[in-house]
Amino acid sequence: MAFEIPLEVEEKVMSGRAAEKRYALLGFGGWPDAGRVASLTVEYFARALKAEKLMELDCSEIHDLTMNRPFVEIREALIESFRMPGAVIYFWKDPGQSSSLIIFSGVEPSLRWREFSDFIIGLCKTISARRIYLVGGVLDQVPHTRRPRISAVVNMEHLKSEMLLSGLDLTEYSGPASIHSYLMIKAKQMGLEAVGLWAHTPAYVQHPNAIAAYHLAVKLAELMKITIDLSELKMMADSLRQAISRAMEENADLRRMVEEIERMYDERYGKPSYIA
Repeated sequence: MAFEIPLEVEEKVMSGRAAEKRYALLGFGGWPDAGRVASLTVEYFARALKAEKLMELDCSEIHDLTMNRPFVEIREALIESFRMPGAVIYFWKDPGQSSSLIIFSGVEPSLRWREFSDFIIGLCKTISARRIYLVGGVLDQVPHTRRPRISAVVNMEHLKSEMLLSGLDLTEYSGPASIHSYLMIKAKQMGLEAVGLWAHTPAYVQHPNAIAAYHLAVKLAELMKITIDLSELKMMADSLRQAISRAMEENADLRRMVEEIERMYDERYGKPSYIA
């Protein structure tokens, strides 16, 4: 990966500076992507907004290829293609010029975090981004039958009140860090606001968790004040919820496990007056 912004990309992104609301939305696959919530959310935003693909990045130099394996296609013993780990950067601005957005979708790098982060922060500076939003998924003892919890991490003190007013939980955590944390520290050093939003997803949901991704997307659109059609993502969420309900009807052990998680969740957070 060349850690530089091509001139044609820089010129394209700079056109978004005229917008009043300028943001970057980053989602990383891998460790910070439980339930594939981050990947599903950023890819949906890029598709639903019809964002322009600016760059495809060859990220082989920033990955341990024994951990993030390249992808190969073999048909009837014939090897047809081989693809290194990569990432895509999209750019969107609304016709009214009130909003512009850079979207990054790729796997969390294994190596060279400093250089990679300098590249991302440089891209954000090119658009004069007001704020970076980073999205992730985290496994938790939460049931799919309740509105998904979304917790927030911020890099500046004044952002806490905004997150609380938006109905988000403030994160308490001490442990292994993701690229999110490193990027947020780097952003603070540059005077750039950064917010990490983490959707809590149950471990028993084996499919990409569209339920959590939908609620995360709703919150993102609200925070960025961007109009986006989320109907397709909502349909995916409803379909997944129905599939889990069918699985619970057929599997008594799964049903009992979910009911126990519901009981513990309601004891901690209070039983809701709705079914999510």
